Parts: sequence; structure tokens; C-alpha cells
Amino acid sequence: MSIPEVAQRARRAAGRVAGTTMARTLGIGEVIYLIAPTGYPNYGDELIARTWLRHLARVRPRATVVVDCHSPGQASLLHRGIHPHTLFVDTLWQLSEFAAAAPKDSDDGPDPDQPWTWMASTVTDPGRSPRLSAGIEILNRASTIHLLGGGYVNKVWPQHVSLVAAAAAVSRATGATAVASGQGLIPCLDEPAWTALVDAAGAFSVFDVRDDASADALTAVPHATNSGDDAWLSLHRPASNVHRRMWKDRGVVLCLQSDLTDEFRGPESTGVAALTDLVRSTLDKWDVAGSDVTVIEGIPGYDNEVAHRLGDRLDGATRIPFRDVWMYGLPAGEGQTWISTRFHPHLMAAAAGDSGVAIVPMPEYYSTKHRSLTDLGSAWTVVDDGTTVPDRPFRGGFTPDDRQRAIDAKTALAKRIYPDSPSRSLRRG
Repeated sequence: MSIPEVAQRARRAAGRVAGTTMARTLGIGEVIYLIAPTGYPNYGDELIARTWLRHLARVRPRATVVVDCHSPGQASLLHRGIHPHTLFVDTLWQLSEFAAAAPKDSDDGPDPDQPWTWMASTVTDPGRSPRLSAGIEILNRASTIHLLGGGYVNKVWPQHVSLVAAAAAVSRATGATAVASGQGLIPCLDEPAWTALVDAAGAFSVFDVRDDASADALTAVPHATNSGDDAWLSLHRPASNVHRRMWKDRGVVLCLQSDLTDEFRGPESTGVAALTDLVRSTLDKWDVAGSDVTVIEGIPGYDNEVAHRLGDRLDGATRIPFRDVWMYGLPAGEGQTWISTRFHPHLMAAAAGDSGVAIVPMPEYYSTKHRSLTDLGSAWTVVDDGTTVPDRPFRGGFTPDDRQRAIDAKTALAKRIYPDSPSRSLRRG
């Protein structure tokens, strides 16, 4: 080992000792720092955040859990009381948005073409962003920095590569353990952002993805794993608000978005209009009355537009707003048939055994998501455009064995990230 490496390890060890003393003085203890796109709200993102908070409430009940997200106020309402010691902040999300929107050719500001460079240096030096210095200091006291799963680090939202770079930079500077779980990286970032992501992933002790395409893209990261989507962990010990009863035998459940649909094509229309036409034709072909339909929201507002356009075709339908879905669960597991553009309703309803049709509203993004579930065993029909009306499926969702296999894979990852140990350090510097 070289002299600089010895010196670096000595500094990290000293930081851990000093940090532990400060943590005890402040009454903070172990700090687990979660990075997540929660609070919008979006059913899938909220489900993942809630799942990890519940898991940490079981395995790290005395830790301080910091949730860094874009909408901390809303997130604090959605997830209040799940873990006994939770703080909601938006430190990294503020920094990443600022870096991405910075003007070009700034003398001392971030380069918007490579915002992750400024981000990585700023999160290890609170003086570079005095307004957010308190949040940066908490980040640098973390023992674990965990990038929660979801499909938010890819070409659709390229600015989020800075979140990965920030976690890697703090890990390298303080010795904190950086981990990522259930990441959906497709469509891949363009260069040089992709190289920045790969370089940052090298600092993570765990870098886990949720689909084969993302795993194939990360061949340059030899320790990358694929354990599936983080929502599978919610079914390890399912809570009462995961699924609900509706008592609608052979009914149809719709979860249809209006965002990210511009690329959807039908025989006579595009976008939301084409999606509406396909759903109307499907309900007609299946001979489903409006009173036999349940409409749910994955994202408030966005998931009402198609139902609104269907008009009196849905007379008598049951409508469940996002808040009711969140509080009482999805209407799944009683033999209903689903038509969903949203990924996580597909996962959760198929896991409950329901049949369904998954419609791909944005090919380069949603095709990978939905097909990752059929690759795992979901029997749902996947429809890529609006030109062909699907037959009604009756094959169910996941078999019990396939479901359990997916749950076991995610549970094993959770135990790897947060091992059950009789002695847990208060924090690392």
C-alpha cells in the first residue's frame, strides 16, 4: 500500500471517530441517506420509498433516515410515521437542478454540459453552496447513501446522473457506503453523461438494476447486479394498504396516463387521442359495461385525461383517486382484468394474480419496463401501439413460484445492503 493510500485511510478513520462523537452529542446516531424521486406523487416512486422506509423501520429503527427528494413537503405527508426518525430534504435535487440549468460559459459556476463535475465537488465542500450547507453536512455524516430504485437516471431525465455522481463523491471522500437498488437505466444516457454514470457506479459497493437491458449496458461495472424492481420488497411482508377488495367479479381496471404519450400511434391519431381510441375499442370488443370498470390514478390529474375523453362510455364506473389508492391499496387480486400504461400497477396487479394488458405509451422507455415483468413471468399481454385491439386475457399474472422468486431476489439484496448485525456503528465519517 502506498503512503498516500495509508494517509487517506488514516484521515477517514479519524473522521469516523470524530463523526461518531459528534453524532452522539447531537443525538443523531447512525445516518442512512436515501435519494429518491418521491413526493410528486407518483404511485411507483412512492411505493418504493415507503417500502424501504418500512424495511428500515424493522432493521434500523434507531437510525436517522434522511430522504433527499424533489418534493420533501409532500413526501413528508405521504410517508409520515413510517420510520420513527425521518428527515425530508431536497439538498441534492436542488443542486442537480441548479447545475443542469446553469448558463454556459460561467466563470465559477457549473458547466451545464457536464453538471456532475460541479455537483461532485460541491457536495464534499459545504462552503461552495452556503445556502444548502446544513443539508450537505448531514449528507457527509451518512454511513450509507442509498439511491433508491426507479427509472429516473436515464436519457429521459439526464440531469439525474448528478445524483449518482454526488453519492460517489461523498463515498470516496468520507468512506460512507454508497449503494443503488433497482435502477432502470434505459434508454441509456448519451455521452459524456454515460461515462460519468459508469465512473460513479465504480464507487458503489452495490449497484443494482431492475432489468436485463440495464444490466447488459453496465458491462463496464463488474459488480453490477440485477434483482428486479424495488417494489418486489413490498410483498415480502405485505402491509394492509398494498391491495384492497372491490368485489367486482370479472371487472376491468384502467390505469392510463396522459404524460409521456406523444410517441404513441394509432391508425387515425397519436398521443392521448390514440390511447383513448384503443381503450374504447378494447372495452367494446370485450363487451364491458361502464359500470364494470374501475378507474385508478397512478399520478393525480395525468391519469384522468383518458377517462375524461371516454366520456359516457364509462357511465357508472368506479373512480379511485390517487390518495385512496395510496391509503387503501390497489383493487387487485380478485380476478379483474387490467389495462395499464403504468409499470408499477402492472407489477402489483400481476403479482396479485390478475390478468392484464400493458400498453406501451413511449416505446424506448416503457417497453423495457413492461417487458422486464413478462421476462420474469408476468402473463400479461404487451401492446406497443394502437393499431391492433387486443383480446381479453385470462391467463392471470405471475405464478406463485415466479412471484416468490422475484420477492426472494429483492429480499436478498435488502439483506446485503442492510445486514442484520448485533452491533451497528452509529455512523461513519
